[in-house]
Amino acid sequence: MGPVSLRRDQTDHLTVDGLRFSVRRSTRRRTVGITVKRDGELVVAAPARASTRRLEAVVRDKLPWVRRKLAEFEALGPPPQPRRFVAGELFPYLGRDYPLVFDDRPAQPVALVAGTLAVDRSLDGSARAAVVVWYQERAREHIERDVARLVPLVGAAPATVVVRDLGKRRWGVCDHRSRTVSFHWHLVTLPPDLIEYVVVHELTHLHEPNHAKGFWRRVEDVLPECRQLRRRLRESGDALVF
Repeated sequence: MGPVSLRRDQTDHLTVDGLRFSVRRSTRRRTVGITVKRDGELVVAAPARASTRRLEAVVRDKLPWVRRKLAEFEALGPPPQPRRFVAGELFPYLGRDYPLVFDDRPAQPVALVAGTLAVDRSLDGSARAAVVVWYQERAREHIERDVARLVPLVGAAPATVVVRDLGKRRWGVCDHRSRTVSFHWHLVTLPPDLIEYVVVHELTHLHEPNHAKGFWRRVEDVLPECRQLRRRLRESGDALVF
């Protein structure tokens, strides 16, 4: 058994078998969760009073998964560079890339025009903010349509649907208690079948709050190809986010 150490200062850290985890405690948490970030950072989210022994046990149990995720991220290579707001830069929308063009007399500040993402040239320094708003609006429209279409198939309806920024590598979140499902607006950069998969995934959490076998059976009942979709989301999603 490898060494384990827990150091208390401004930020706690747990080291198990050579892997170093940041420990972030919260009085609101009831369970221990592990996050593997795109840059290789490892985080343990823990209840405020969780003992070192409990954290070690959870981490050791999850070590094969942690190492697998680290290997997957390493295989993806470095994270993509942020897209520049210059003419010709490619911007993804529903799985297709559209070159950015600046329009002198547009009908709208931002729009898809003849296979391009056309932006009003007069926006100048506020072009990025306008494009983000355009993506957010399109994402809300697309996701709300998908939710309405898929609720009868999943057999669970949320009380609230939220579309917002959920941070890196997090496409959706379901709060089982409040029956609120939240989706990242970046979802609209993905192909429609991957958006559908994320929507089904989060709606299914209204039945099953965890990822036990029952959860995956329900997802597969709606999307028989869910394993392939999940793999595609994992492999290609990182490159599609700007």
